Amino acid sequence: MALTLEYFGPNGEPIPEHKQTLYWNDQTGERDGYGVAIATAFKTPEAGDVFSTKYLLFELQKLYNQLVSLKQQRSAELTQSETLENINITSERITRIQRRVNTLDSFPAELDRVTVRNSFKKLNTWKETKGLQKLLREYTDGDKVKLDDATFVVSLVQDTDTLNLIADEGIKPTSLQVSLAALLLRA
Repeated sequence: MALTLEYFGPNGEPIPEHKQTLYWNDQTGERDGYGVAIATAFKTPEAGDVFSTKYLLFELQKLYNQLVSLKQQRSAELTQSETLENINITSERITRIQRRVNTLDSFPAELDRVTVRNSFKKLNTWKETKGLQKLLREYTDGDKVKLDDATFVVSLVQDTDTLNLIADEGIKPTSLQVSLAALLLRA
């Protein structure tokens, strides 16, 4: 079977970069098995027998139930939050870091106010991601707290840049549509 999975944003707009074609070989239970599915299709001889409607409907109902299960699993993955902790706690961590940075009279030579401000914008924008929450934990409760203020700020900006938070995720998928592109029913 070849399935097309199309993802949509909160306003129903399609997200082409998330579109997937999933090849599913029900005999082996292999999902994403491109080669096996195609090879099975070519090796399967044409059916010379006439099959009863009852048998075909039974097989299709079984297949339909598996497809519904797959769609429910993928839909559940869309609604799962990636956060490790409460967003309020994350926001408090950012505020604590910001207060410490604000106590500086001047920034180190390699930094300017705009760079630091942009780093805090990134921190606020992406505070729901796991990697960023780990970084914030390190700067509020971990070893980075012990650094002197100038080194603390430089290290924070560098670590924020290392996370590559500049690139935007784009539209976050909120729904999906599964369509059947091809079906090989083996009797």
